[in-house]
Amino acid sequence: MSKLRVLSSPLLAPSSPSSSSSSPQDCYDDSALEGVAANVKLLLKLIQDHKDACYKHKNDGRRMLRVATMMTILDNVRNRIQKCQFGNKRSEAELRRCNTDPKPQQQVHSPKTPPTDPRRRGGGAGGGGDESSSSSFDEHEKLKKAFNASLAARKSLEIMCSSLGKEKEIMSAELAKKVHEVNEMDEMINDLRAQNETLSEKLKQYASEPNREKRMMTSEAHGNAILQERNRALSDHLQRSLDGYRSLKRKLREAVEENLMAQSTMEEMVGKVKESLTRFRSFKGRIAADSSAAAAIEAEIVHLEEVFDLLQMKVATTKIGQNKKIDYGKQQKSETAISRPYVAV
Repeated sequence: MSKLRVLSSPLLAPSSPSSSSSSPQDCYDDSALEGVAANVKLLLKLIQDHKDACYKHKNDGRRMLRVATMMTILDNVRNRIQKCQFGNKRSEAELRRCNTDPKPQQQVHSPKTPPTDPRRRGGGAGGGGDESSSSSFDEHEKLKKAFNASLAARKSLEIMCSSLGKEKEIMSAELAKKVHEVNEMDEMINDLRAQNETLSEKLKQYASEPNREKRMMTSEAHGNAILQERNRALSDHLQRSLDGYRSLKRKLREAVEENLMAQSTMEEMVGKVKESLTRFRSFKGRIAADSSAAAAIEAEIVHLEEVFDLLQMKVATTKIGQNKKIDYGKQQKSETAISRPYVAV
């Protein structure tokens, strides 16, 4: 009886239908492209913000931050595309079992009986094993692609959270500038009030002098009219300044409240990101321990995707609100600088 042996050369083994029908795309890892679209959208938004900031303000403090973020995103996208193009090249050579004798003997066949193919003897025994191994391999590849997509989403969220932290620092600086401007407005109001009181005392002194000469009455009346007009103009401007001060103080309070809400939102996001990282680690351990729990792993992946989508929406909403608040504060600053009066002593 002939003994079976395993051939070490793939050239001597027959090609199976699964290996013959495989396309050249199987040699590449397309899971690296997951999350590239989100990175490109973020890059486009940063470019648009950079163009608007450069057009409106020449000296922008966030210029280097935006440029560094764009370079990071570009490097990430380039690495993913290179990984998709040159990564995970598997050898097409496979070890197959061949049912041949160690020392083949020449057999004489009759013209009526065709020679038997040794590959047909063991074909029925190994078919089921190949199908099960291929199905498990495909399932493992799907789980691997889903895990890579989740990692890409996590990296995108980390970049967005870091940029959000920078925005928080910029907002703190803007609030400090607003406080300084409010203090300057207080000093200007105090100066106007002192000038108003001085003018009122002068008017009272001019009105209380009964022994004026008649030839000076006309000039005094003219001077009093001028002073009264100036006093009225200063009073109106003082009232407008007080109204602007109250409005700025109310807006500053609202900005502080919004900043506190943004801080609480960021703390909540940090907690959720930590929880997601913990679940990622447990998920990774489950994949390494048991590859048969496909349903539970898919449920975990769906839950993590929902958590990351919610985090992305919160980050986008917080970022838009902070940008609107910064633009409105800059507009109010320019209007306040224009409306400052020139008081002649």
